[in-house]
Amino acid sequence: MPSASRTQIPPEVEAIDYAERWRDIVERRRVQMEAANAESGISSADYWSKRAKTYRQALHDRTDEDPFFLRVRQAITPDTSVIDVGAGTGRHTLALAPHVRRVAAVDPSAAMLALLRQDVADQRLANVDIIESEWMRADVEPGDVVICSHVLYPIADVVAFVRKLEASARERVFVYLRADPLPTDMGLWSEFRGEPLQGQPTHTDLFNVLAQFNIFADVEIVEHRFSWTFASMDEAVAQVSHSLCLREDDAPSHVRLRDLLESRLVTHANGRIGSAIGSSRSAIISWRPFR
Repeated sequence: MPSASRTQIPPEVEAIDYAERWRDIVERRRVQMEAANAESGISSADYWSKRAKTYRQALHDRTDEDPFFLRVRQAITPDTSVIDVGAGTGRHTLALAPHVRRVAAVDPSAAMLALLRQDVADQRLANVDIIESEWMRADVEPGDVVICSHVLYPIADVVAFVRKLEASARERVFVYLRADPLPTDMGLWSEFRGEPLQGQPTHTDLFNVLAQFNIFADVEIVEHRFSWTFASMDEAVAQVSHSLCLREDDAPSHVRLRDLLESRLVTHANGRIGSAIGSSRSAIISWRPFR
């Protein structure tokens, strides 16, 4: 008698190393940006020092409508201690400080933290500690809540970074990451550099990395309004040219950039100019530390 036919099972699905995938995404972007920066003579310190004031003005005015702040606000009490990792100019540090016992703001950028120190002094906040350091080198006492907003995009070793976030939190970790990629070049990179701008990781990349290492996080997708804004056209040209890694002595490119921005930017109700306000989605990823 003929033998029974055997079911042909497809080959086993190959496992994905999500941490390595994350590293590959970050590395592609890093190589591209470092090459462009080297060509233009721009350093990382230059990048943030030239963006600090614009960054503060563009974001701090809208904190009361920021979904991340509103979500973290629900998880804190006047007795809560918070660590703000990658605090920058202190958007969330300043907003949370009146509602908690203490905030430790950690960031490696001297230019960003100088503005935060100024605001802390102006607002007479006595419960803010400012720590100028990269997160992996920072010596910080654990806090009840650790927050990390839009910081992870260039972090290649995301596992070690996240592990330290978790080890530093007694109650909960909150990470804010984009769901929709943000065109930090305002869509102009390929026009000036002849190649697409490499993407950055999104929330799904982080969620998969966390799951790979047995961190099963809660995810909330939020929608919010977004627009890069500037005080003037001169400021817009200066900031965007820096984002595009244009040489300061490349006058023709700067003229071309001004023409493009004048045709694309609009004036907002507050008098600042920027791209049209659009809708963007981000993810609030949070979990309780596993002890």
